[in-house]
Amino acid sequence: MENEPKMRSVEEQKGRLPVASGGPVATIKEVCAQWLEQGILSGIMMPAYSIKGVAAPVLFTDPQMVRQSGVPFLPAMGVNTASVVDEMRFSPAPGVKVGVFLRPCEARAVVELVKLQQVVLDGLVLIGVDCPGTYRTADFSELLDGAVVDFVNRFLQDQARYLNDERFRTACAMCEYPTPLVCDLHIGFLGMNPGEALWVESRSEKGAELYKTMNVEPVPVPESRQLFLKDFRAQRQSRAEERIKELDAKALGPENLVKYFAACLNCHNCMKVCPVCYCRECFFESEALERELDEVVRITRHKGGMRLPQGTLLFHITRMNHMMTSCVQCGICEDSCPVKIGLSVLFKKVSRNAQKEFDYLSGRSLDEPLPLVTFREDEFRTIGE
Repeated sequence: MENEPKMRSVEEQKGRLPVASGGPVATIKEVCAQWLEQGILSGIMMPAYSIKGVAAPVLFTDPQMVRQSGVPFLPAMGVNTASVVDEMRFSPAPGVKVGVFLRPCEARAVVELVKLQQVVLDGLVLIGVDCPGTYRTADFSELLDGAVVDFVNRFLQDQARYLNDERFRTACAMCEYPTPLVCDLHIGFLGMNPGEALWVESRSEKGAELYKTMNVEPVPVPESRQLFLKDFRAQRQSRAEERIKELDAKALGPENLVKYFAACLNCHNCMKVCPVCYCRECFFESEALERELDEVVRITRHKGGMRLPQGTLLFHITRMNHMMTSCVQCGICEDSCPVKIGLSVLFKKVSRNAQKEFDYLSGRSLDEPLPLVTFREDEFRTIGE
């Protein structure tokens, strides 16, 4: 399966962005502040880290606040930014243009939401960034020693740590997509020396408008970056295979699957934080599953006892069935689980297998139709006519 993006609206421009003395984080913050000052963008959504230890996307309209509080490339993830974009219900708004910093999994989720008719791109500029992995917010606060910007600058420089960092979120440790597949502007650092230069690509007319203000030196993709990304993807794919084999040993078969989900509290946190679980009303939170006391007692009499809450396994199987072709394997579902069920590797296995059957990759292209709304006469011939 070809995993490169399938859409280019203009000829791609690319090159090196020299890094200022304040380091890569300060360099990008200054660029963003100037976009606001020059009126190129109405607002910029990027990660920030509060003094209370919370990592979250923040929408900035004040250039000075970007300079003070924004933290592009922040390796801490508490929410998939695509969920925030979806909640704001962006729709065409004349004169409003918001730049949104997105990690690769977040950009892929936005693409899926666009195809699911939940997000309109007219007022958005997608700014994709390289991402080797992120920490849960709580873990990041424990790792942080000193100023957050200094930490992030060191993190970008110390690239040998990425493949062996055991504190990365589970999904990140298996992710083979460290660069965005679809975006308007791409800002990267992998395989580069971020203390000297960052990698920048424009991939659309929107991106080209930002690109031309950035003082980029046009050059081919550095060989060091190409080799780094190739090796990185290969090792992450190998890690994913190892984790899936471990999962198969524990969860294959009905009895093992029941055991795998035995601790589920039926809180539905995994559904609520999923960036592409978009239904405004969920069957599992509707009146359809409400039962009168006498009915519950009557049903229970068949077994003599019934675990409550009921239907936990049905919920997870149904959700997997709904989400498997659009899942971007961001792992936010597992991070939000209060009993730490291994949802990341399970969804990695299920969604990857399902997407392979349809020759589809979630978030790869805005032009690829969603598998579950597309009929092809030649699909699934191997299971019978």
